[in-house]
Amino acid sequence: MQLVINQTEEKCDPAFTTMVEEVSGAGLERCYQCLTCTLSCPVAPDMDYPPHQIMRLVHLGLKQAVLSSSSIWLCATCETCVARCPQEVDILKVM
Repeated sequence: MQLVINQTEEKCDPAFTTMVEEVSGAGLERCYQCLTCTLSCPVAPDMDYPPHQIMRLVHLGLKQAVLSSSSIWLCATCETCVARCPQEVDILKVM
């Protein structure tokens, strides 16, 4: 899967990444984009950015892309992504 940003020329905001890390305590730095969260997610096909891409957008500090995404609202909070993450990243807390 290729990450395609809908916004043009969005600037990276490292403060956004730091804020999400601090507030969520999800362990974002451990995510290595293995796709397990996306492959486990029952609503990923309906998301504009699947879970692994949301994690990458947060890593990149692309605040506008994350906050304007429907994915953070479509999350079913089923915790399947959290249960299957090999790095024990709490993706649900990011969502």
